[in-house]
Amino acid sequence: MPTTAMSSTKTPNKRSSEALALALLPWPAVAAGLFLFHSALLAFLLYACVCLWGTWRLGGFACSLKPKWPLRVHLGVALASNIVLVGLYQLLGKWLLPTELLNERLATVGITPASFGWLFPYFLIGNPLVEELFWRGVLGKRGPFYTAILFGAWHSLPIFLIAPLWVAPLAILGIMAIGFALGEVVERTKTLGDAILLHALAADLPLLIILWIAHH
Repeated sequence: MPTTAMSSTKTPNKRSSEALALALLPWPAVAAGLFLFHSALLAFLLYACVCLWGTWRLGGFACSLKPKWPLRVHLGVALASNIVLVGLYQLLGKWLLPTELLNERLATVGITPASFGWLFPYFLIGNPLVEELFWRGVLGKRGPFYTAILFGAWHSLPIFLIAPLWVAPLAILGIMAIGFALGEVVERTKTLGDAILLHALAADLPLLIILWIAHH
């Protein structure tokens, strides 16, 4: 007797439930690294593993990684983003994110000047790749707005670790906006390549420069 309702193929509801469950996994992974083991390196490694595993579970490794926009577009957006974000930190950083407080809290999870040996390659290569594969490559299929909320929400863990309580919500909203913008890029280009480059050069690079300034 042929089977119709029952099959090995997952139903849309089960697929959506699994996607939501996977989208919540970064919370325990990052929390364990930061607050249980007090290691940012371990937190990032666990997070990367969760993203890659989730991408595999949802069949996202077939996504195109070839950029469609010219390199000058990426460099122009990156230059503008770095000038604005780093400039704002230079102007308001001591008020929004006091250097002594930032360095003290980062030191609790092992981020010191010596950490830049792995911070730069991770955030310029590894992090943009695994995040775009997971958040925009597979979860982004449910819409940029939906993904942006989940993407920004889990970032509350590291943000509340390093930022004053009244600053953290603003930073989380900013990350949600970045997630939405990257989702729109993927929607328009139908590839992850442009989102990966913009993520690395226009979002993660300013963060690294700000951390470097704070430590020097």
